[in-house]
Amino acid sequence: MPRHVPLTLDDFGSFAVGGRIVTVEGAEVRHVQLSTDLPTYRVDPNGTYHVEHAYVQYFVPHGGSGLPVVLVHGGGLTGACWETTPDDRPGWLHYFLHHGRTTFVVDGVERGRSGWCSLPGVWDEHTGPFLRSDQEAWDIFRIGPLDKFNDQETFPGSRFPIDHVENLARQQVPRWTTTQGLSVAALCELIRRVGPCVLIGHSQGGGIAAHAASTVPEQVAAVVLLEPHGLPPVEAFASVASLPQMVLAGDYLDQTEMYQHLAKTWHEYVAGLGAQGHHVTYATLPAMGITGNSHMLMMDDNSDQVAGLVATWLDEQVAPGSMY
Repeated sequence: MPRHVPLTLDDFGSFAVGGRIVTVEGAEVRHVQLSTDLPTYRVDPNGTYHVEHAYVQYFVPHGGSGLPVVLVHGGGLTGACWETTPDDRPGWLHYFLHHGRTTFVVDGVERGRSGWCSLPGVWDEHTGPFLRSDQEAWDIFRIGPLDKFNDQETFPGSRFPIDHVENLARQQVPRWTTTQGLSVAALCELIRRVGPCVLIGHSQGGGIAAHAASTVPEQVAAVVLLEPHGLPPVEAFASVASLPQMVLAGDYLDQTEMYQHLAKTWHEYVAGLGAQGHHVTYATLPAMGITGNSHMLMMDDNSDQVAGLVATWLDEQVAPGSMY
């Protein structure tokens, strides 16, 4: 098992942000058996509920400096994707703590410890939730060709730790397709609570982070978008003072139609923001001589190297600030 470098924290904890209270009336009462040694339990769904909040953990490293980092996970995942890599190496949470930055890890609305809601009429129950299969994850995370899944044959030179792919599969959680706006609202509340910070968002979390940055730009010092989707229109930043943003992508983008399309949207996003005077960096790792990275940049075997590129860019763009 890899040895983790000791880390001293001054504080850590958790809290919830966002959400609302809903009231259910007129629903049918039912009876269930909670366990074999208890009598039948009466379940009355009528009443008030707290829903649509996000769960946040925070960690304050001893002797740290610089603005806090907020890590926003992608679709079908939770904040666990930042904690430990599939092959049991310290993840980006550890990296940025060792880099001296207070770090906030979000479980977005209806993910992980935020819980999810099956109350009638609260979300569109006709759309799901749905759970990503191992085959879909293999394909959409660009680990290898879909037709090579059964053989576990990756793209040539892939840096994903394929011998531990089952640990990525175990991180998959049910997701809804109608809650992005709720996730943006919860992230905005977190940003207001934290104060000036930098955002790092992956995949769907990149789109959520960018939307939040355009909503509360006075509290966001920089944004790092790891292969994002669901980005806001560049007009959302038209009245925003210069906001440094970085779009970072891995390898094999030409292997699927979806990523060919996304790469085009990243170019258009960066060009549009640049025309407005924002300092925006679009970088692919192969262009920097780093090949083999999947969509899961924080899990590949060079995850610390990629995190180092992000940390260096943040240090160059953002002046040191007070800790949370």
